[in-house]
Amino acid sequence: MKKITLVLFLFFAACAPMQAPAVPTQVINQYPTLLPTPTLAVLTREIDEEEKEEAFNFFYVLKIQIATGEYEHFTEEIRYPITVQVDGFPKTFVFAAELEANFEKIFTEEIIQKFIAIDESELTFTPDGVKVANGIIWFDLICQDPNCNTAEFMITQINH
Repeated sequence: MKKITLVLFLFFAACAPMQAPAVPTQVINQYPTLLPTPTLAVLTREIDEEEKEEAFNFFYVLKIQIATGEYEHFTEEIRYPITVQVDGFPKTFVFAAELEANFEKIFTEEIIQKFIAIDESELTFTPDGVKVANGIIWFDLICQDPNCNTAEFMITQINH
């Protein structure tokens, strides 16, 4: 009797619709954004007196890279994404190779000579970072981890 009951149970279970009626899928957009993925906020750390010497050294390295034509190394010192004026229009760069391909359009020979002529007296330390001369570039101490235990100087703005 148990075998017959088991077979009948399995037969009815297999034949009966076991799934609930399908509910149409509804797309819920809880966080609308223009970007495909949200970007993390940039964490910066205030530059104290001990780190000012490191800021001057970072500035000198940038000058040497520009003066010797090592543009690929200069573009590696930038915090991406960055928006820069190219041919009079703002363009956002996500990778160093993209900016390096447009380097001559961004930094003309006149701007390069002006940048090379700047000395350390033209650096202005502000809460928003370090302004070079009249704001040709800005750089800041960018945190490399959530607790900001390690930080490094990176270019945050290019204005020409």
